Amino acid sequence: MQKIEGLDAQLLAIDPHEEWSARFLLKETGFSTDDLQYPLLMDPSQTVSATYGVAFQMRIHTEVSNRPATFIVDRKGTLRFAHRGESFNDRPTPTTVIDELSKLQN
Repeated sequence: MQKIEGLDAQLLAIDPHEEWSARFLLKETGFSTDDLQYPLLMDPSQTVSATYGVAFQMRIHTEVSNRPATFIVDRKGTLRFAHRGESFNDRPTPTTVIDELSKLQN
């Protein structure tokens, strides 16, 4: 988080579920929303997920869910980096995200 903030960037997480569902999942893993170091935004209508092309594209167990994804959007609203996962664990490393953010500094 310090490196991300040091690059004048902000991390946001977007959860495609209702708030109670996100709280339940955090509780099941031993956390609460107070433990998060970044904002957790809720997208139960799937508006943001659909806008970025990740809504309802992956089967997880018995339900269809959103693909995990990471996006970097600059201050002007231009999409500068996109990673749409092919599986639940397919996510860029923090180092990859920091490297991509560093490119925006030049």
